[in-house]
Amino acid sequence: MSEIVQRVVVGVNGSAGSVAALRQAAQEAARHDAVLCPVIAWTPPGGEAADAVNPAPSDVRAHWERAARNRLTKTCDDALDADTRRRLKIYPRIVRAQAGPALVACSRHENDMLVMGAGSHGPVHRFFHGSASRHCLKHAHCPVLVVHSEETDGKAVADSGTESRPRLVPAAGPAHPQR
Repeated sequence: MSEIVQRVVVGVNGSAGSVAALRQAAQEAARHDAVLCPVIAWTPPGGEAADAVNPAPSDVRAHWERAARNRLTKTCDDALDADTRRRLKIYPRIVRAQAGPALVACSRHENDMLVMGAGSHGPVHRFFHGSASRHCLKHAHCPVLVVHSEETDGKAVADSGTESRPRLVPAAGPAHPQR
């Protein structure tokens, strides 16, 4: 794992957790003088398999991508003040893919840092769609910072009696990318 962070990639989806993650990612980018890369991943309603069987018209796909872009823009506006946006180099990305694989692909260098919200989906959603944070912790080749939103923090404090803080977790992947 490299000590130098050049890019801070952050998963964004409009949730309270992703707003908290984006704010933390902006702090990390400023601290390391790194580029901030907010990433929103989207898939067609019904998933890629359904779209492969019955492809949506191009105008409908454009609508879905525009909706993702609007959600990314709104989340950035909600999380980052004008001064932060002026100080940082910010390169947002819209990716058509499942969130976990998209974030791992966008943070593929050892000089990257991946920041993401802890997530608030229930067990049924995780069963059918998987957990993006678990996928990233298992497959990322860079450090992963998991951030709990204030809403989640309140619940965690009530449940466990301990305060919840962002945790930096070394990725489980190989220490060096394969050559």
